[in-house]
Amino acid sequence: MNFVQPIRDPEKIAAMKKYLLQRSKRNYILFVLGINTGLRISDLLQLKKEDLLQTHLKLREKKTRKEKRIRIPPAIRKELIEYAKTLKDGE
Repeated sequence: MNFVQPIRDPEKIAAMKKYLLQRSKRNYILFVLGINTGLRISDLLQLKKEDLLQTHLKLREKKTRKEKRIRIPPAIRKELIEYAKTLKDGE
């Protein structure tokens, strides 16, 4: 069985953020949310504009069907709000 290890090198994470920011703001936001909250991509893709404007994310995990309430880290909250302002309602 193969094991997956997280990226622990801050330089690699910074390089990944820079690359994604150049390509797509959406993908950058998904990456930043994922590494800061530990959510699966299937759970992140369910989020709407209204969810990003809150202080906490409330969702039901797709894989386990568990209800989760996660605080959005203050370090990325400002970026999320700026990004959410560019979206239409319900996106």
